[in-house]
Amino acid sequence: MFLAQSGSLLQQIVFPIFLIWFVGLTLVLIRNDIEIIWKIATFFVFVFYFFQFFPELKEAYERLSKSYPSEILSWLYGIPRAIYFFLLFLWPIAVVRMYYTASPVLANMTARTLVAATLAYWIFFLVYHQFTGQIDSFLQSKFIEWITIVPTGK
Repeated sequence: MFLAQSGSLLQQIVFPIFLIWFVGLTLVLIRNDIEIIWKIATFFVFVFYFFQFFPELKEAYERLSKSYPSEILSWLYGIPRAIYFFLLFLWPIAVVRMYYTASPVLANMTARTLVAATLAYWIFFLVYHQFTGQIDSFLQSKFIEWITIVPTGK
C-alpha cells in the first residue's frame, strides 16, 4: 500500500497506465509464440497490481465518469511528469546494464534509444515551457471543447 499512497501523480495517471497495461496484456495473451506459463505469470502480475491499486482505480474511474474532459486533461498533464521520473529511474539501470552486457550492439542500441527518448522529452519540455500560456489556453478551452460529447436530446 505504500506505493498506492505515494501522492497525486500516481492517482492522476493510474487509470491510463492500467488501460495501456490491459491492452498490452491482451496482445500478449493472444500472441502464439509466448509460452503459456509466461502468459499466466503476466496475467497474475497484472491481477496483483490491479487489486493493489483498486481503490485508486475506482476513484479514477469515478472521476472519469463524472467529468471525463477534465480527467483526460489531468492525464495530459500527469503523463509527462511520470515520464520524467521514469527516465530518472531508468537511466542508472540502463547505464549499469550497458556496462555489463556482453553485446556491444545491444549496449549501443540501449544508449542510442535512451538518449533519443531523453532528448525528445527535453525538446517537448522546452517547447511546453516556452509556450505554456498558449498550450494551457488551448488545452483548457479548444481541446476540452473538442473532446466533449454534447448530448443530442433525442
